[in-house]
Amino acid sequence: MHRILPRAASFLDAAAAPARPLLPSSRMPALRLAGPSLSACSVPSTARLHPLPWLRCGGGGAVARRGLCCSAEAARRGDVAAGEGEEEEEGRGSRGGGGRNSPERRQRGRGDAATGSGELLAIPGVGPRNQRKLVEKGFDGVAPLKQLYRDKFFGKSDEKMVEFLQSSVGIIHKNHAESITLFIKESVDEEVKDTDTSKPCRRKRLTFCVEGNISVGKSTFLQRIANETIELRDLVEIVPEPVAKWQDIGPDHFNILDAFYAEPQRYAYTFQNYVFVTRVMQERESSSGIKPLRLMERSVFSDRMVFVRAVHEAKWMNEMEISIYDSWFDPVVSSLPGLVPDGFIYLRASPDTCHKRMMVRKRSEEGGVSLDYLQGLHEKHESWLLPSKGQGSGLLSVSQVPIHMEGSLHPEIRDRVFFLEGDHMHSSIQKVPALILDCENDIDFNKDIEAKRQYARQVAEFFEFVKKKNEALPAETSDGDKSMSPQVMLPGRGDLWFPGGSPLPKSALGSLEFRRAMSSFLSK
Repeated sequence: MHRILPRAASFLDAAAAPARPLLPSSRMPALRLAGPSLSACSVPSTARLHPLPWLRCGGGGAVARRGLCCSAEAARRGDVAAGEGEEEEEGRGSRGGGGRNSPERRQRGRGDAATGSGELLAIPGVGPRNQRKLVEKGFDGVAPLKQLYRDKFFGKSDEKMVEFLQSSVGIIHKNHAESITLFIKESVDEEVKDTDTSKPCRRKRLTFCVEGNISVGKSTFLQRIANETIELRDLVEIVPEPVAKWQDIGPDHFNILDAFYAEPQRYAYTFQNYVFVTRVMQERESSSGIKPLRLMERSVFSDRMVFVRAVHEAKWMNEMEISIYDSWFDPVVSSLPGLVPDGFIYLRASPDTCHKRMMVRKRSEEGGVSLDYLQGLHEKHESWLLPSKGQGSGLLSVSQVPIHMEGSLHPEIRDRVFFLEGDHMHSSIQKVPALILDCENDIDFNKDIEAKRQYARQVAEFFEFVKKKNEALPAETSDGDKSMSPQVMLPGRGDLWFPGGSPLPKSALGSLEFRRAMSSFLSK
């Protein structure tokens, strides 16, 4: 605890330059400055018992016993020494009993306006030394630090900003970096809370899940298209699949992904169980982002509709295990609405193409993945995300865009958007729209910039469509199902037909022109 010492009445006071008055600022809390004052020397408690060498006053009177600085040079040196010790004191105070609003902090802060930005010194963990480091890196006030937090760390682990402050700014002590991070985080959170006053605006941010077979190009799509194009880079926040979490678990660094591929029958249920848990964790960690669109690599629904089905059919997950999985999957998803996306983006390519790309990237855990396994995954993606690919005879619901929303679909994606529907679909994603993107061709995005921008435009247009759809949801609900297309019959031979109509050519099912063919057929 610092003690504020009375000021010596001497001719040195008249010679000392007066401290600059601190002007009030709308961005700066009142009376929350930190730092030693030239006019009031702060002396650590240990110095009361053992006076520091520079505290030399002639005689042993009351003034000397009270530890007053008796020369201008001593006062200057004392201020520097106190400043060096202050960083430690601030770090302890911000996390311990002192706190940033303590009387000692407010008193110490009044003199620092003469030596630096009082705005920075108002932050717990910032003394003169850390202040200089921040200013040298371009953070000359609270506002730049807030902007840094919004741009890079909002919605993510606080530890990432702590690491940045230590590695990039040079904050030596971790507790100082933690105190600075906490202060900035609380300030930004308060501002976000103040702006979020109306409930209708809470759902403005959309989430799309990017689906596709192993090695179809999801990572390339997210990094090269979503992260590098003008159309998307300011629109989206990218949430990659948590592969790193699967490869490094616990203090012993278990690799459950490698274990699953090595012994699928032993680890299939364990792996799928852990995959679900990491997706829930990932959704929570990224839920408070501020960009309008969150792109997540895969979802709990592709886990259930594709991969769990695949391992069950391969006899790697027995009946008891899949029953256990289903027993908790539905109630957990129903209780966590954040897991349900506003739309899906299906990156579509043939199993042969995916296998070739997998051979090129050579991920060690995927060495045993066969073409047959990729073929099975492809078929399950198709039956889930392209309802026209149903098997056997009976009723198949082919869901088209409602008639009153046709005009809101851009021509570039008009034949690529479907609504998920069917008895095999989880209830929470019924009527959720899906955008189908053709990823069969290998494209060098370093050279073919136009192709990259075309993909980006399609995603941006899909975003606008889903946004308008969500805004018009009450009107769409009141209209019931009148605007949706009728059910389609799928006989045993595989062609689509309508009661009283002629068959739809089966060739239309294998292409992305399916909806266009269907539309022209319905208009007959």
